Amino acid sequence: MAMNMVFRWRVCLIRASRQCSSCRLLPIRAEQGRMTELPKILIVDDESVFRKGLRKMITSLEGNWEVVGEATDGYDALDKLAELSPEVLLTDIRMPRMDGIQLQQMAGGRFKDLMTVVVSGYDEFAYVQQSMRQGAKDYLMKPVERQELGRVLERLGRELAERKAHPARKEELWQVQPVLKRHVAGHLIESLLKGKTEDSDLQLLREMGFAFGHPYFICMVIKLDKHSVEKERYQRGDASLFLLYIQQVVQEMIDRHATGISFVLSDTEVVALLNIAELQHSLSAPGALGDLIRRQIRSLSNLTVTIGVSNPAEGLPGIPKAYNEAGIALLYRLIEGGDKLLDYAKMTERPHSGSGPLKWSWEMLEKSITGGRVASIGPIVEHMIEELCSMAESPESIHQQICKLLLYYYELSEELNVTESWLGSKDIRKVLFDVCSLSSRQELAEKCRGLLLTLTGCIAKSREVKDLDPVAAAQRYISQHYDHPLSLKEVADEVYLNPAYFSNLFKQRTGVTFIEFLTHIRMEEARKKLAFTDDKISRIAEETGFGNVRHFNRVFKNCCGLSPKEYRDSTRNVQAALIDRKD
Repeated sequence: MAMNMVFRWRVCLIRASRQCSSCRLLPIRAEQGRMTELPKILIVDDESVFRKGLRKMITSLEGNWEVVGEATDGYDALDKLAELSPEVLLTDIRMPRMDGIQLQQMAGGRFKDLMTVVVSGYDEFAYVQQSMRQGAKDYLMKPVERQELGRVLERLGRELAERKAHPARKEELWQVQPVLKRHVAGHLIESLLKGKTEDSDLQLLREMGFAFGHPYFICMVIKLDKHSVEKERYQRGDASLFLLYIQQVVQEMIDRHATGISFVLSDTEVVALLNIAELQHSLSAPGALGDLIRRQIRSLSNLTVTIGVSNPAEGLPGIPKAYNEAGIALLYRLIEGGDKLLDYAKMTERPHSGSGPLKWSWEMLEKSITGGRVASIGPIVEHMIEELCSMAESPESIHQQICKLLLYYYELSEELNVTESWLGSKDIRKVLFDVCSLSSRQELAEKCRGLLLTLTGCIAKSREVKDLDPVAAAQRYISQHYDHPLSLKEVADEVYLNPAYFSNLFKQRTGVTFIEFLTHIRMEEARKKLAFTDDKISRIAEETGFGNVRHFNRVFKNCCGLSPKEYRDSTRNVQAALIDRKD
């Protein structure tokens, strides 16, 4: 009954506010039978569409907040902060005139109790770090999601209520925001992995409780074995969700058994940094942390992961080296397979299983690519990758062979003028870098299959433009240019085929080699000229593509059994005899 009275009272107030614009009634809510003022928010962004979107989201959150105003930049916001006295400032970071960082600095000195939430783009985390140092309570990534915004405002609402209940109580900056703390720490430690962390970043880590009191560090790089996920399930879901799940399991295991932090570093890997007291420390032994993580993920989700583990490194300066070692260890997944824990020390000291330099045959692949046989590319590539990874001595030797293969076909694409249609705007160096970052046989085979399938299609399409029958086109070209010093490569290029493959294809289709066919055409023309012209033999040699008359004489005698002069004399004698017979 009392709540019904409160509700009717509020409706009357709202109606009154609509009827009397001169009277400004404060938004209110019922709270255990009494009316309280809603906490106020000021939105700051230079894009009106974004401001309106945020306002709509906030007002839809069960009416627990009031948007008291909007500002287009920092200068405008300072005026409205003084005028409207909001409890929360929701501001974009990147704005003209005065950005969000400068606004925080200016507002922090004038409005001591103001709570700030910053909004940033994906590539603006450096600004977010500065905002956190200025005391920002949280941050939201663009585009802002309603659920995430609600979570942030709910926490701030609780903190405002706590302030009112205990006015003298001071909360530590990071004490009430563990999720944010871990997320920010992950970004700071990412800088540690690259050796770029500054003293101010280390101080911020200490303030958040990551003091790293032990002298040594071990790095783990954890990658999902994609083949352990059904293809439809992986494509249907967001790949980042798999990594987030893995990171959460890893962090839970670290919290139970060690000291450290884990975070999603990229769209393919989770990184864990452990702080240990002893130099001799193994994560790869049965029952040790690394093995526990791998088995825990598999038992909980039926997913498998492969983990690269570094040697212990001393002090913060050793962290980049540890991260590099973990990455190298993970590359041995190409040889060892997935669902394993790969220790850098053990992997680099392992005996070579290969028997000397790998001899890798490209013949079948060559015939399929240059012959335009798209259907056979996939099985050939998969067999080659499996054979290569089984026989190789190290991940480096695998990547070297793959790079050599792709560079070979890059040169072919350049010769055939199909590079742009094959790679588009990608540089071949970027393609090779991407290939060398792969540590899974399945992913490596999939990458190479895609590249070579596309190349095969490009070559086939370009050939269709020139001629549907490359051998017939080559024969025609030879017949038209026999008087020039033709080479196998020149003719192969003309019909968009690799020279080695063209040579085999020509012999298969015609029954003779390229040289034999070219020589036959030249000899036919030479015989005509010797029989029906009075040209000098040296001139005939030049006109049929021979560099000098001596070579012409030798080839002609091998083919016809007579020297050019003997052949001319014999044909003239036959012609004379025929004339005499007619007479």
